[in-house]
Order: sequence, then C-alpha cells, then structure tokens
Amino acid sequence: MRFRARRDVWLGSVIWGSIALMVWSVTRMIADGDPVGAIIVSGIVLLLLSIWFRTDYEIRDGRLFITSGPYYKSIPIDRITSVRKTTNPFTSPSLTIRKLEIQFGTYGVVSVGPKDRDELIRALREENPEIILRE
Repeated sequence: MRFRARRDVWLGSVIWGSIALMVWSVTRMIADGDPVGAIIVSGIVLLLLSIWFRTDYEIRDGRLFITSGPYYKSIPIDRITSVRKTTNPFTSPSLTIRKLEIQFGTYGVVSVGPKDRDELIRALREENPEIILRE
C-alpha cells in the first residue's frame, strides 16, 4: 500500500522558487563561462526535483519504506513502538509540517508526512496492533 506525501504550499513555494533562481543562475554561469559552477548548481536542482517528485511511503512485506529523493529507509513494522502526530517543521523526510513521528527499536525516530496521516496510522496498526498512538 503506497501513501503519497502531503505537500504544503509554503514549502512548495520555497522549493520551486529556489529551483527557478538556480536555473536562472545556471544560465548566467553558462553565459559567463563557468561550467563547473553550472554543473554543481544543476546537481542541486536535480536533488530538489527528486525530493519533490520522489517523496512517498509504502507498506509492503511487513516493512515501512520511506523514500525522499535519494534518501531511502526501510523499517520493520514489528519494531515500531509508537506513532505521534506532530507539526515540527524541522524534521524530515517530509514536504509538510503535518507529520507523523514514528519511534522504532530502542532509539530510532523518523518523521514522515503522508497526505492522510490517519490512514497511514491505521495501516501500520493493522500490521502491528501493539503500536501505541501517542498524543
């Protein structure tokens, strides 16, 4: 079961504004004869595009798969101990501030931002009914 990422307008504005500015910078660098700078900034543009278009979450084979651009993590659902709704803007991989903080193992914590937080919680608890929903 795949869960699409929620994308906040403000964060989209920041990402797409940054991409536009960097694309403009790349054209200026090429015009000014700076191919190394153009290549580096183009790499950053590709990274931002991959984060925007490749952030999602999937439950398959007893695991939660988290993908955000080049970032990839797999967590066994039977190791998840608790889930909590949060609005912390400084955690990732997420394109929203409306996230789920997932604790797993002894010290593992990851935050995800699915479009439907309640549906992801329900799906995780179907796989592991012992997951505690924290406030």
